[in-house]
Amino acid sequence: MFTQLFGHFLLNKNIINGEQLAVALEAKNSTRVKLGALAIDAGYMTAEQVEAVHEEQMHVDKRIGDIAIEMGFLTDAQVGELLSKQKTANIVLGQALIDAGYITNKQFEDALAEYKASAAFAGDEPDDEALAKDIVSIFDLEDDENKDFYVDYIMLLTKNAIRFIGDDFVLAGYQKDIEITCEHLSSQDLTGEDMTYYTAIGGGDDAFINIASRYAVDTNEDIDDITEAGLFEEVDEFVEACVGEFLNLQNGLFAVNMSNKKNIELDLTPQFAESNATITLAKGLSVCLQYTFGKVEFIIRKR
Repeated sequence: MFTQLFGHFLLNKNIINGEQLAVALEAKNSTRVKLGALAIDAGYMTAEQVEAVHEEQMHVDKRIGDIAIEMGFLTDAQVGELLSKQKTANIVLGQALIDAGYITNKQFEDALAEYKASAAFAGDEPDDEALAKDIVSIFDLEDDENKDFYVDYIMLLTKNAIRFIGDDFVLAGYQKDIEITCEHLSSQDLTGEDMTYYTAIGGGDDAFINIASRYAVDTNEDIDDITEAGLFEEVDEFVEACVGEFLNLQNGLFAVNMSNKKNIELDLTPQFAESNATITLAKGLSVCLQYTFGKVEFIIRKR
């Protein structure tokens, strides 16, 4: 979740813009985090020290780690620790932004320090507890009467979006108490004793086609060359069904969690697809996930 939350922070602070973020997210999967960024993240080196090492490397045929050790910035043990994290580093978004020239090492250092100081999960809290606190802050839910429901739903949604659609997105914000119109919409109700919640996925052509194709490929191992079979070229009944199935999976897992953790039983209605739908967000909110392929609205509303 670091990418999604840190990306939101950078946008919110106007350190980068949406176009720059989209470029960095696309480059993220092919980006190799460098030792300098890892050292800044770990607090072992400052941006100034990293730049000094890079300057020295222009004059000697040595690796960054060896130079940093010789200059007294790192120990052998620290270099080994940092190198072991290169393939799994959660700061790859920062590295992609640095590589693209959108931010400097110093800007990355300052932004990361401010983010860690303000982020709930900067300490030793469990991931879910920390993520819940960040969701409350990002979506302004502290005084919302449905806070617990929304937090549980959004927390699961972000995990499922990463797992089944892809991690190339950030939490780009939310909308409340307004009407929104979606070019395409797939919806489903969650019903329980004395409660009904309307949930939906909304977006344009590119959003629906990409959600459908990514979800279908991820969950259908027997489909060979699925994108070459003439599918996912337009928003048709098959694309709508795939988006609806992702919503059904999200809601099904959410219902299981509510039953197991809170003894609340929820039933799911059949999914419903429509076009050019207008939704009123009274007693609800729309969570925006900004993917590299476009914006996706996830709507949760108490009926």
